[in-house]
Amino acid sequence: MTLADLPGEIFASTPIVYAVGDTYQIFVIPSSKNVMWCRIGDNEYFDESNGVLRSETMLHKITVPAGELDAAGEYTIGYRRFQERVSYYNKPDMEGEVTFKFRKVDSAAPRFFLISDVHNHIEAGINAAKSFKDMDFLIVNGDIHDNSESAERLLYVHRIASEITGGEIPVVFSRGNLDLRGAWAERQAEFTPSANGYSFYTFRLGPVWGIVLDCAEDKPDKSIEYGGVNCCHFFRKRETAFLKKVTASGASEYNAPGVQYRMVVSHINFSEPHNPPFDIEYDIYSEWCKIIREEIKPCGYFYGHKHRNYVTLPGSENDIFNQGAPAIVTGVPSPGEDYSGFTGGGITLSPGRIHVDYINQSGVTVDSADIEAGK
Repeated sequence: MTLADLPGEIFASTPIVYAVGDTYQIFVIPSSKNVMWCRIGDNEYFDESNGVLRSETMLHKITVPAGELDAAGEYTIGYRRFQERVSYYNKPDMEGEVTFKFRKVDSAAPRFFLISDVHNHIEAGINAAKSFKDMDFLIVNGDIHDNSESAERLLYVHRIASEITGGEIPVVFSRGNLDLRGAWAERQAEFTPSANGYSFYTFRLGPVWGIVLDCAEDKPDKSIEYGGVNCCHFFRKRETAFLKKVTASGASEYNAPGVQYRMVVSHINFSEPHNPPFDIEYDIYSEWCKIIREEIKPCGYFYGHKHRNYVTLPGSENDIFNQGAPAIVTGVPSPGEDYSGFTGGGITLSPGRIHVDYINQSGVTVDSADIEAGK
């Protein structure tokens, strides 16, 4: 379904269904003050705050059990609009519901598009992703905007995911380093998928298990570029503890029944070397790679950030931490200041293999790679 099919007085986007843990977090950008809820079968789930339905918001968020939506294959968004919300006897002037089809990931060879580093030119990213047909899910891997100076910038993630998926397939979100720039960066957890407010988490999509890791910024906290507003080192140490907690629960995570593919998603390519001043946290990143290599054993790492399309194989010059699986890097804005074009990665997983088609905003496959997956 497209936005044009929905009542414009209510919806400024289609729903976007993000995978977080064993849930889906459904986001909708409203175009008016309204309350929203979701019905799956006989069960209802609400955008609420301690029993109060939210209307004073720029973004609705409804969390539902992933297994329930997967089994149902559809969900219904209900809405009720108010010209004015008052203390007593509220009177909605418009209410209704819309049902959306949803396709769970159950392919033996899942296909997904990896999009990052669009830098505000979301139409180019949308066109590239839509050219990759029959995708099972979408990964939005950071730097969709180039700063978080306004609430509208934070909504770019949902606008691009809405246009690509129409609310009918799942999306995975990973934060980029530029997402940390600007006064609204501190509120990003309210505006994007998170697990208990954290931007790192695991997800499960049919045969695919994944972990989203967030490197945060790409230079030391003391960099004059940040001016003393970051504590990313502390954040990464917390993330190390999270990674250890995940591996302690491996039987219910990456070793759970039905998992065929394990993947690592990060905006920044933490398993590779970086030139100064970007050569940070090597102790932390080497520990991450050791844990991932020895415990999780992913089929691959999936990165953005570098504005290049390439693959780093285990044991190659760029593999400085013994990553144990190939790293696929994609997300290329056009050179120059306007960044008006874009190339992203259409990826197909199959047993023992990863195939990548690098597709530009005109739908042209400019290059491809077929590589052996990690064990």
